[in-house]
Amino acid sequence: MLKELKGSAASHKGRQRARRKKFAWRMVVVIVFLLVLGVLAGLLYVWYNGQTSTVTITKPTPKYTNTPKPAVKVADNQPVGVSITALTSPVAPGSNSSVQISTLPQAACSVEVLYNGAKSGDTGLVPKIADEYGSLSWSWKVDLGVPKGKWPVNITCARNEKSGYVRGDLIVE
Repeated sequence: MLKELKGSAASHKGRQRARRKKFAWRMVVVIVFLLVLGVLAGLLYVWYNGQTSTVTITKPTPKYTNTPKPAVKVADNQPVGVSITALTSPVAPGSNSSVQISTLPQAACSVEVLYNGAKSGDTGLVPKIADEYGSLSWSWKVDLGVPKGKWPVNITCARNEKSGYVRGDLIVE
């Protein structure tokens, strides 16, 4: 009889263990099922909202407005000053270069670039008139045969029988 009791107690523990394993397995299956269902619901929600919603993009209002500067008023007897504000240098032969100047508004200006004492014949180096703010620029291509060195960029501006001059150095490498 004692053997029967021991056998039935052992089988009872075995059944409990089997029930716990079965319960744990069912819980894992339920959790995986709920996760898959949640992911599918989320994907469906995102897809549906993408189909029915419209996106409106608005540009933010700038803090500062770009109001044009008023034209500069210049006395007739004012001397003509010329200064280089930008010069593309150093450059390689065959590449583009440019120079930007600041002078009196509406001043007539000319530029010459000299390589070994010879004036460049590039079509971008033509006389121009400065804008109402005194800005002006030229762009040209450096000749392929220009040797390495420092070459002068001479700029002359005139207004009301007065003139100004500035020289920049173009470095060819």
